[in-house]
Order: sequence, then structure tokens, then C-alpha cells
Amino acid sequence: MGRLWETYCPRTQPSAPVETVPVSDRRRAFEMVAVYPAEVAAVSRGRLELHELMVLTGLASIADAVVLGAHELMANAVIHGCRHQTVKAFTVKVTHSNGRLRTEVQDPSGRRPFQRPPSDEREGGRGLLLVDALAANWGVQPDPSGGKTVWMELDVPGEGTTS
Repeated sequence: MGRLWETYCPRTQPSAPVETVPVSDRRRAFEMVAVYPAEVAAVSRGRLELHELMVLTGLASIADAVVLGAHELMANAVIHGCRHQTVKAFTVKVTHSNGRLRTEVQDPSGRRPFQRPPSDEREGGRGLLLVDALAANWGVQPDPSGGKTVWMELDVPGEGTTS
């Protein structure tokens, strides 16, 4: 996810061989952080880079759920969290530890997101319902800077959680 992730997930040429690493070695605890501009195109880029991270760290079994939920959180940050703000960027932080993968998206708005009931008249408004369905836990944490962090946690199959 951006330059910060390049050392962990370097881009390889399509013909480069894939290193085979035992799953027990790949599923080590990690934390990665990336900052993206508040642009719709950045959400797609973040989604692709997050999927690549999941595969490279041996978490391919939950990659689709992580990426889908994170996509919703990133889209909300761009559409709602960065609008009318002086800071036009959002931060994505991914942490894997103790059988859990936590994805956080921080934006500069202190306005808390809320779940709206689905409506046939509205095109949007289902993102947090989707996050709620995918995640073991999710929530919102205010930042001292006035912004907020919306997070979700997924259990990693075969890695019992401690929380």
C-alpha cells in the first residue's frame, strides 16, 4: 500500500518465481501502514495492494473478506470523511496478531459513521451493513486530532484468537 509497503510487498515482474514459504512462517504478526490521497482511484489501488499483502503473508483464505470490508471503509473515508476537510488523505493500518487481522481506516472528520437501513430509493448506505456481516468485530474510535478511525477485525481460520 504505497511506498511504505514496498519493502514488505515489493512489486515483482510477472515472470518472477514465487517464493514458497511454509504457512507457519508467513503467518507471523505484522503491522503495515499506508497513506492515500482522498481520491476514488486510491480506494481501488488500496484494495489491490491489500489483497497482495494478504496473499504474500499467507492470509489468502480471508483476503476477499478483508479487501471487501476495507474497500467500504476506504470509500467512506473518501466520500464522507475527507469531504470539506483541509486534510485530503486517509490512512490504512493493517495488523495481524493472535489469530486476528485488524484493518483500520483513519480520516480527518470527527463525524461518526452510522448504519442506515437499506432503501430502494438510495443507491448507497449499505457499506457498514456489509462490514458488520463480514467482520467478527468493528467500531469507531475518535482521534485526539479531531478525526476518527473506523476499524474491523476478522478471525484468521486455524489461528485461534485470544480476545
